[in-house]
Amino acid sequence: MTQREVTWISGGFAQWGRQVPLRGSDHRTVGYEADLVTKLVVAGSESPTYFRTLFTGQDEVAPDGSVPRGYGAVRLEDMHTDELLIGHVDWFIEDGRDKGTLTVDGGTGPWKGVTGTVSIDLEFGTARSGDSVTTGEPVRVMGFIEGTGQFSFPD
Repeated sequence: MTQREVTWISGGFAQWGRQVPLRGSDHRTVGYEADLVTKLVVAGSESPTYFRTLFTGQDEVAPDGSVPRGYGAVRLEDMHTDELLIGHVDWFIEDGRDKGTLTVDGGTGPWKGVTGTVSIDLEFGTARSGDSVTTGEPVRVMGFIEGTGQFSFPD
């Protein structure tokens, strides 16, 4: 296995659904689906790879609208070759900032057998000024994700 540094940058929109109260807590849970474009730079590669990216999962929402934890599945489709990169994400808050650990579990074509993790930062908010993520109703949000990590490529 060859280890390579990677840089991840993406942005796009997501839809949060209706929120449901969590038993024994003042938090709620909400399903989300996000569509983004991701630029992935692999050290030693001639050029970056751009992906259509889908995140789908569940977030836990605090009364102030923060997301102390969440998880999701991730599917990246190369915008030029349709090859896939598949993984999952775990969301959390650290030092008051939205963070995540994105884990890559493999893919197709040049991504077959690729594994690794990327530590990511997330900045998100409602797509329209004045909308709120605390009402419990569906809301469109937008987000920007960036981070670095290491992937292992089969020899």
